[in-house]
Amino acid sequence: MVTDSLAVGGAEQVAVDLANTLDRSTYEVRVCATRDSGPLESRLAADVETVVLNRPNTWDVGGFLRFVKLVNGTGTDIIHSHGRGTLRFVALARVLGLIRAKHVFHDHFGWFNLDRNASLDVRVALRRGIDAYLGTDSRLCSWAVHTAGMDPQRTFLVRSGVDLTRFADVEPIDLREQFGLRDDQVLMIMLANIRHPKDHPTLLRAVAELPRELQDRLKLVLVGSTGVDPAYEAGCKAMIVRLGIERCIEIYGRSEQPAGLLAGADAAVLSSKNETGPLVVLEYMASGLPFVATDTGEITHAVRGLGAGFVPQPRDHHALADAIAALLHLTADERAAMGQRGRQLAEEVFDQHIVTRGVEQIYELLLGRRDRTDLILPEGEGSRLDARPRPVPA
Repeated sequence: MVTDSLAVGGAEQVAVDLANTLDRSTYEVRVCATRDSGPLESRLAADVETVVLNRPNTWDVGGFLRFVKLVNGTGTDIIHSHGRGTLRFVALARVLGLIRAKHVFHDHFGWFNLDRNASLDVRVALRRGIDAYLGTDSRLCSWAVHTAGMDPQRTFLVRSGVDLTRFADVEPIDLREQFGLRDDQVLMIMLANIRHPKDHPTLLRAVAELPRELQDRLKLVLVGSTGVDPAYEAGCKAMIVRLGIERCIEIYGRSEQPAGLLAGADAAVLSSKNETGPLVVLEYMASGLPFVATDTGEITHAVRGLGAGFVPQPRDHHALADAIAALLHLTADERAAMGQRGRQLAEEVFDQHIVTRGVEQIYELLLGRRDRTDLILPEGEGSRLDARPRPVPA
């Protein structure tokens, strides 16, 4: 697995979860962070070696040569890269003939709605520097084929999965006591760094639109890194005051124990405007939480209408307010039943082991150990709940 860093993030978490669940009877696993380590290193299994190259920029020659030496010196058969910066880095080594390992690129690009172009360096990297393209969203796969010129026979949809063991037997963090909540108040949590794509302003407007009696029953806790975008963060804080919803909102900041926070919550929300997962929705489901999540990506498309949560359209604070109100009107038993349905879907469809077995099929195909006709594919294009990969039609 190759990624820029092991900082907390969706692409990085996918890399960690894949590394942890690959079949050890077949694969020896190593994770290479080309820039920095980070908190996610502690979540790697004990038998996963971590290598940090500390490259300061994309085209750092020293880091590039250290990577080439690592790949060739360890006899690596497959490189699975995450992120477009890492794609360019690895693809260059392939194009120059410095490495021979098969290159699988995993695309998590979350700004797809804003940038659908394919720059020359990306097109060259995809056409000449990789052996398989894995998109976390069907729109990404379509972009790869029709805009970037990727071979559809080497393009696969691989929805994200969730490592359920991270949410088993978790000690809840008691935010109810910390914030002095009444029994009738609903503790709703949002796990998202405070930055533009998460669209906190739409969420704040939605909360402000709720009737007063529902506002009084809601405590919304925003969990995620602060300081990422100081101007945006300052604007959100000013908006909270301007809308008069200070009593409803708590900015918790970054946490090293997100699973514990989810275990202590009653519900969850995500207001993103640009996502291709979003992975955090799977974490809500794995925690057994009913949720409100804007319909931005492959996962929300897959669970929409299945009784696990409410999925309003993005960038619409009226629709988001209606969905939050609907959740607040549920009884505790109804919320628990909705959360249990989400947990069941996570177990049956999105368990990381299911997703990883599909990725292993692609590895085996590239290594000549499996014929394309042997790939286990979804039963028809209408199946939106199958987490296994499928080729994208030309």
